[in-house]
Amino acid sequence: MRTELRNMTESDFTSYIEEFIPDYAKDLSENFHLPMVLALEEAQQLLNNLLPDNHNTQGYEVCNIYSSKEGANIGVLWYNIQPDSNKAFVYHILIHDSYRRKGYATAVLHQLESEMKNQGITSLGLSVYGNNPNAYHLYKKLGYTTSSISMGKVLQQ
Repeated sequence: MRTELRNMTESDFTSYIEEFIPDYAKDLSENFHLPMVLALEEAQQLLNNLLPDNHNTQGYEVCNIYSSKEGANIGVLWYNIQPDSNKAFVYHILIHDSYRRKGYATAVLHQLESEMKNQGITSLGLSVYGNNPNAYHLYKKLGYTTSSISMGKVLQQ
């Protein structure tokens, strides 16, 4: 299964962000017990800090994931390369609902690993929230190891 990373148009990026911010805020709210209003603010602030020039921000790649088999963009990959440390970090991998559980995330991550190796990158990192066991198991299957754990507890009043 082969995927292709394609540049986004301004319209593609706008659509992605309209989906990303509430989805990321939901994760923040559920995992860190933040009120949704604060989670939305934090999601927007993260985006403003990391991508001040949107998908054209230097050092960051926000790409459509295209499948020739499907004849469509099936998701989005957002990552950056840290050349000083020879590391890359995946900020977000999104496979649209109708294409999930078909091996596309695995294919994209294998492709990214190969491209990073060819560029001399020696490690690839990512984060996964505790309420996303499917992603966690996928990353473990692909050889990712746990490098930190953040834990929380809701205190009953």
